Amino acid sequence: ADLDLSTWRHAGIGGDMVRADVLERFAATFGPYGFDAKAFIPSYGMAEVCLAITFCPHGTGVRTDAIDRTALAEVQKAVPAADPSDNHRARRFVVCGRVLPGHRLEVRDPAGKVLADRAVGRIFVQGPSIMPGYFGEPEASREVLSADGWLDTGDLGYMLDGEVIVTGRAKDLIIVNGRNVWPQDIEWAVEAKRLVKNGDAAAFSIDTGEGERVVVAVLARVSGEEARAALARDVAGAVRESIAVDCDVALVPPTVGLPTTSSGKLSRARTKANYLAGLYAPKPAAA
Repeated sequence: ADLDLSTWRHAGIGGDMVRADVLERFAATFGPYGFDAKAFIPSYGMAEVCLAITFCPHGTGVRTDAIDRTALAEVQKAVPAADPSDNHRARRFVVCGRVLPGHRLEVRDPAGKVLADRAVGRIFVQGPSIMPGYFGEPEASREVLSADGWLDTGDLGYMLDGEVIVTGRAKDLIIVNGRNVWPQDIEWAVEAKRLVKNGDAAAFSIDTGEGERVVVAVLARVSGEEARAALARDVAGAVRESIAVDCDVALVPPTVGLPTTSSGKLSRARTKANYLAGLYAPKPAAA
């Protein structure tokens, strides 16, 4: 009852994928205590740019773009969704604002061509705050920095009326039978069913020799073989229902946990490495 958030004017959001649903729940929970959802300021940045790349204007709150899931997966186009409320066919992304003064941002195709609005490609940035390189790692620096100072962020996204919308990390993208699947969509589908807590799932793919196979690693906060088997079935069912993809489920003991980066982000690459090293117990998806 003593909590008063009415003077909270700036609530910067960044560091990972900005999730509209999480921010909406926050605003609904703390609105009665004076929090104004217009204080949210979504942004996009990374350490290599020290730190911000784009910001949304203060006072606009969280704005989203609802696009067609099929078009995004099959033709890499951000086509406006016919029914933004249909979560099975529509996918919402948060608008992350305009590039900061003195900087430039481009979305390019694999050949380096700058793409038009709503075409999904790789995000490149240039400006005075771009790092000169990774310390002691010249080869890694050359992989991401061009001679004219453009940085390959490793992120995918698209432009919309001068603002950028980030769709995910290029290296995390899963391709199943020619279809692009975002790992966060798989993870959020599992979380939406309240099967695990937020951040307790990591999706990735492995090469089986006959194609890509999706694996979802989840923290198994249940005990007993029957409960663990039920969790694996429910996770696989949630992914099949929401994403139309079959998967294997790896149950991770809470004492082991899912690996994170130095900034606290989920590391899907390390999760995959742990899985391949046999550290997690695989549970093939049941029909």
